[in-house]
Amino acid sequence: MQDSFESYQQFKGIEIAKNENELDENLEFLKRDGYFIVTNFFSDLELITIRKKMDQAWEDQKNKYGEELLKKIGDWGQIRGMMLEDEIFSNLIIHPSILKYVDATIGDTAILHLQNGIVLHPSEKHNQAKYHKDFPKDFISSKILSFNAFIAVDEFNADNGGTWILPGSHKFAEMPSQAYIKKNQIQIKCPAGSVIFFDSTLWHKGGDNYTKNVRRAINQQYSRPFIKQQLDYPVMMKGKVDMESKLAQKLGMWTIPPKGVDEYRVNDPKLRTYRGGQG
Repeated sequence: MQDSFESYQQFKGIEIAKNENELDENLEFLKRDGYFIVTNFFSDLELITIRKKMDQAWEDQKNKYGEELLKKIGDWGQIRGMMLEDEIFSNLIIHPSILKYVDATIGDTAILHLQNGIVLHPSEKHNQAKYHKDFPKDFISSKILSFNAFIAVDEFNADNGGTWILPGSHKFAEMPSQAYIKKNQIQIKCPAGSVIFFDSTLWHKGGDNYTKNVRRAINQQYSRPFIKQQLDYPVMMKGKVDMESKLAQKLGMWTIPPKGVDEYRVNDPKLRTYRGGQG
């Protein structure tokens, strides 16, 4: 017999979590476990194009900066400033199905904190292989301040370095012990085209790639607009984006502090570099 709420004890003053649709269900997982996964987000045809564009972007950046420097600074396999490489990456920033969850967690004024491509090479040490938070603060907020949409461009499995996470660890400021991690960590396994959404304070790490092929992913992190971005996207994309577009807002172009009183005291609010209502 299927369980119903009537079969559970209920107590005065204790609310029942709202769970009426897929959005509610995923947000409950996010609240309790710190993450959820949505599969079949991208089609096979879309993934072929994304892989091709990622591979080209990585080759271009590798040739520009050199293997020696990238490995020295721990940036080997990291594609940064992706929106400068191809329009397809700009479109991923404002993908409606991704923004649906961004809006539901940190609001529609959220801006892009970072967009990095990850090319996990076979049998190579990498910078993300140690447990970390993408929003490493020594406090816990009552509201989500930063939120990740981690796109599995290739399948994630135990052989090619599927991401390891520690469910529920977003609720604690301190780093969990090694013994606790060993007993409670899980490795994410999901098909290509999935998106792993998680609270940026969740402890996680990249796995090791034991296969002969690279494993690609794209990490898009969104934050509340008063938080500094990893790179100065408004400067990087100046003149390349319609200032009235959703992309401009997400790139942080509506939340730039005025450089002086003259920039603040303009006669049209739309001319302000930090627009009203952005938080």
